[in-house]
Amino acid sequence: MECVKNLRYKHLNLEHVLRSNIEKYIKNVSNTYEEEQRKLRYNEDLAKKIAETEAQIALVAAEQVKAQEEKNRILQKDVELKSKLKRETTKAQELQLAVDKERARIEELERLSKNTHDKVNLLLKPYHEILGVTFQHCSEPEVCLRILFHMPNGKYCVIKLTKNGFKVIKCVPMLKDLDKMETHLAKTNDFSGFVVHMRNRFLKEIVL
Repeated sequence: MECVKNLRYKHLNLEHVLRSNIEKYIKNVSNTYEEEQRKLRYNEDLAKKIAETEAQIALVAAEQVKAQEEKNRILQKDVELKSKLKRETTKAQELQLAVDKERARIEELERLSKNTHDKVNLLLKPYHEILGVTFQHCSEPEVCLRILFHMPNGKYCVIKLTKNGFKVIKCVPMLKDLDKMETHLAKTNDFSGFVVHMRNRFLKEIVL
């Protein structure tokens, strides 16, 4: 009987220990599950943060690439503008040099023209002072000269310079034997003699 009691007691004690161990195991399993769930949530949050960080890094990298491309474009534009400015500066300098040369050429032509004009006036001075003759340029496109004699009724003669020499294109009043005078002028090129002869003919016309 005592043996049965002891056996029952051991059985109860063993059952209690077993139940206690099972409860501890269940509790441990439950704690482990909760820990695993916590770790899982932590890992998920960490993965999410990593993904967000990588996305931000990618965005920043894209912005950096875009900024570098813009910088390269600006640098290229700057190089092009500097090159264009250099070309325009060179062109402006060349134009200024051409303008200076043209101005110098015009000034030289004006100086030569003045010298020529002074020489012509010096050569024509005797005609004006002694013979009373004035020479004027014509408005015709050809190279011609109006010889104006200071006499009553404004007598004058217009002479054109051609390849073959001088040619009378107008005479007021018309003189007799003008063709012979013109032929003689063309042969001899004695312009001063022609002017003196014509003045004498005009004087004879006045006397007559």
